[in-house]
Parts: sequence; structure tokens; C-alpha cells
Amino acid sequence: MELSGRSILLTGASGGIGRATAELLAREGARLTLFARRSGPLETLRSSIQSSGGTAIAVAGDVRSVPDAERAVALAVQSFGGLDAVVNNAGIGMLASLAEAADESVAELLDVNLLGTFRVTRAAYRALSERARSGARSVIVNVASFAGRVGVPYYSFYNASKFGLVGMTEAWRRELRPSGIDVVLLIPAAVETEFLARLDRGRALGLGPAGTVLTPERVAREIVGALRRPRPEVYIPRRNRWIGLLNVLSPRLADRIVNRLFRYPGRRT
Repeated sequence: MELSGRSILLTGASGGIGRATAELLAREGARLTLFARRSGPLETLRSSIQSSGGTAIAVAGDVRSVPDAERAVALAVQSFGGLDAVVNNAGIGMLASLAEAADESVAELLDVNLLGTFRVTRAAYRALSERARSGARSVIVNVASFAGRVGVPYYSFYNASKFGLVGMTEAWRRELRPSGIDVVLLIPAAVETEFLARLDRGRALGLGPAGTVLTPERVAREIVGALRRPRPEVYIPRRNRWIGLLNVLSPRLADRIVNRLFRYPGRRT
């Protein structure tokens, strides 16, 4: 898909991966609808894009709210005459053992990471379908995580949200492609975001390849590439595809490898 002039809705746009993606898409000439909860950073980003010659509107809202999701889509269509793509990037993290987890925290995690993607995509479906019927394919990019392919101790609830997102994305890809909507699953390793900055990094990151931390800009480049040339799945880094495959073909071996890589120096017990 040629990005210049395209109308793209981006969730979680106020920081991290979202901000880096917005800045890169703006340089490519896309017309952006920036959707996130934090109105201050969102407005700062919109102003920065506009002052650099880009085109963007800011919509403060929550993916947990159906009216907010519908309002973001409506403003995108009203401002730019339609909608060509949605990047579902909004998400939160959680690091907790089974004994530590609270019902409210788990419910919020699933509500944002899984149901939030559903709400925004459902709200955008009609606009994306109309664009596809006009002869121009539209695109949905769902930002999941390697935690959606391989379960890791202390990440079980985050794993659950991302495994659910992976399955939902895979089904949408098969359901929607015949109607002209491409659906891409992005599977990054850990990313240097506010979530990671708040954690005990020794507990959150594994050893060796399991300790890989990506920059938001690296992930943003892959999102832009996926919009330009949609592919079913994009692993970042690509070597992680083989670990995911091993997890399916030999679970016992994968158990041993994952438990050796995630020893959690100084972890609480």
C-alpha cells in the first residue's frame, strides 16, 4: 500500500511504539488519527507532526470504551474522507505470579490488550470495507508480542492477553482477506517502553536471546513495512520464529529452554 495520502488510525499513539510509528508514518505522508488516553502527550505529538509538515488529528479516548472507539473512527472518516488502515498498538503489561495476581489487574489487562483491539477494529470495519470495495485494499496491523507465542513464568496473564490476540488476528486474516482487508500480526520481542522501565528488569528479562530489547523505532519501521507490504506474520527479530516453532513441535524441550533462559536473578519467591 502506498502510504502517502492514506488515512491511518493508530492506537496507543502517545508514547513508545505508537509515537515512533506516528512520526515515521507522518514522514511518509500518511494522514493520521492519533488515538490514546493521555491528551497532553497526544496533543504534543499532533502539534509536532503538523509543524513538520505532516497531517494528524488527536483523539483522546480509551480502547476500553465503545463510544471512544467509534468516535475515533468517525473523526478519521470525517477528517480524511475514509479509512485505509488501523494499527492496533494500545496495550498494557503485567508481571505477576499466580499467587500475586489480583482479579482487577487481570481483567484490565484482558480488557485493554484483547477486547480493546476488538472494539477498535469492529468500529473501523465498515470504513475499511468501504475502502476495500472501492478497489484499494485496506490493512489492519495488530501489535502482539512474542509472549503471544511462548508462555513465560510470571507473564501468564500477559501471555493470555497476547495469545488471545494472536488467535483473533489469525482468524481475522482468513476471514477478511477475501473481502480486500489484509490483516498482519506483529510479534516483537521485549521493547524499551514505559512498561519495561517500571519493572525490575532482572525479573522481567531473560538471559541471552531472551534478554533482547528492541527500540520503539525498530518496531515502528516494521509496522510501516507491514502497511506498505502486508504479510501474515512479522517476527522481530526474525530468529524468534524458530523458537516459536519449537514451542509447538517439542513443548518439553521448549520448557527446559525457557526455564533456563528465564532464571530471574534476584526474583522474589
